[in-house]
Amino acid sequence: MVQRSTGWVVSSGEGRKVPALGMQYKVGAATGSANLLVMEGVVLPGVLVTPHTHTREDECSFILEGSLTYLVGDEILEAAAGSYVSKPRNVRHAFWNSSRAPAKVIEVHTPTTFEHYYDRLGVLFESHDPGGDAFRRAFDRLAAEHGLVLDWALHDDLSRRSGLGGPSSPGGVSS
Repeated sequence: MVQRSTGWVVSSGEGRKVPALGMQYKVGAATGSANLLVMEGVVLPGVLVTPHTHTREDECSFILEGSLTYLVGDEILEAAAGSYVSKPRNVRHAFWNSSRAPAKVIEVHTPTTFEHYYDRLGVLFESHDPGGDAFRRAFDRLAAEHGLVLDWALHDDLSRRSGLGGPSSPGGVSS
């Protein structure tokens, strides 16, 4: 990262990584942004990001490579490279990669109330079995601290119907 007189340049491959999630911070507090958080990551084939609702921030995804399927409200949306997907606060959403190739995505949150959530979620993935009840309880506690509501019943239903893996994180992309 290079600080300029009025902003920052974060080059490809730069940014603090959250290895357990396959994500990287691009814009946020470290780059002087108090109102915008931008994360970049890879969604592996078969990964489902647990259905959830943000109560404090709006979110938008931009698909850099590959394709992803989104559930926003009750609508299923297909998004290919170059697509934006708006996910307003208080609207339940999820996304998954049903293709055979990884997808690269940018996740944008405003305001930056999510800044440390990804770090803490990465620790959960490293310290718990993501398929276990203890993981879900810990995930629920973390989510509640950040104004998220997780929908595990819908997660399990989508997993069964689609043959997807998971869980993965809201806004996070791989486990």
